[in-house]
Amino acid sequence: MPGSEILIYGYGAVCLSMIVFNIIYNIILRSKAPLTEKKTERVKAALLEKYGDASGSVCANKTLAAPGTAGFFKYSHLKPEKSEDLLILSEALSDILSSEHREAGERFIQELQKDFLRLAKEYLKKDSMQTAYFAVFLQEYCQWSEYKEELSEVLLKYVSKKNLYCRINALDALYAIGNAGYVVRAVAIQDKMETPLHTRVLTEGLSSFSGDQEELTGKLLERFNEFSARTRLAVLNYIRSQSGEYKEFMYRIMTDEREERELRLSAERYLGRYPWEPAGDALIAFVKDKEALHWEYAALAAWALRNYEGEHVLSALKSALYSSNWYVRYNAAESLEAKGFSYTELIDVMAGKDRYAREMMAYRFDLQRLMENERNSENGRGEA
Repeated sequence: MPGSEILIYGYGAVCLSMIVFNIIYNIILRSKAPLTEKKTERVKAALLEKYGDASGSVCANKTLAAPGTAGFFKYSHLKPEKSEDLLILSEALSDILSSEHREAGERFIQELQKDFLRLAKEYLKKDSMQTAYFAVFLQEYCQWSEYKEELSEVLLKYVSKKNLYCRINALDALYAIGNAGYVVRAVAIQDKMETPLHTRVLTEGLSSFSGDQEELTGKLLERFNEFSARTRLAVLNYIRSQSGEYKEFMYRIMTDEREERELRLSAERYLGRYPWEPAGDALIAFVKDKEALHWEYAALAAWALRNYEGEHVLSALKSALYSSNWYVRYNAAESLEAKGFSYTELIDVMAGKDRYAREMMAYRFDLQRLMENERNSENGRGEA
């Protein structure tokens, strides 16, 4: 039998086994669903019985009335060290917190804080997927914790695990806790991992930080040169989404020819979003650069210059319409349009000999008219 046929039959066998596994797994889940729902309702009832009365009156059940959470867990037949029981507890809490009994849930969470550190260390010993789930649970409820620093130390060990979900969830928990120092330490740990996080994942995570964003930015910049290019890019993209106070820093990166291309482009985007007059000449130089390999710098500069003023800016954008690169021409035309220039004001381009420049501006003007017609049509329907 040819080797290709063996591969095909082997692949078919793997697919078939996956289908069988999924069928059996779904059957097991469905068979467990009624039991899980029943247990969740029991946990909710126990929570409301013990924590529903703000006066702190003693429960009738002696086991449930025991101080701390031990009695509650014993009465509910819950072992939070088991991930399936933690899931049931999470579902019960979620239901209570979204109901009129929210205060009962908050009182329980406050009392649960004493268990968080113990559980965090317990889940550190488990397989990575269970550790990852506990990090999700912690992210949801750790904002009430009195032990944030101790928990953050354990979460740094979570970040060191190879499992991607575990690392992402641990970082999310650290973002929720809101300690900038621990977040920067975690970023440095993941940066040295064999498979660091994707730039976008890290940027979006940093943007969700619940603490002082300026403090986080400052601490990231203190260690900026220690990071790999991938992590530095995530930091630059994060800063662009948060603050316009770092123009000079971004200008140095944008104009440093020794820097990585993606970092320079990110800095260029920043200076397009937050205009800084000293950066105008550098952006114009990018636009005028005819080197084909530098087209990305030129295209981004043509976009960024829409937010800069002056005759030299207008002249640079007009000259960019004659570029051999479509993206440079497109961004230049879009920037001129954004500045409010009309057909008659660009007559020197429209009546010129360069077909590409004429076609690009004609395309932009046609698109503008089409959008205006659509808006007028929508307004007409609204009035009717």
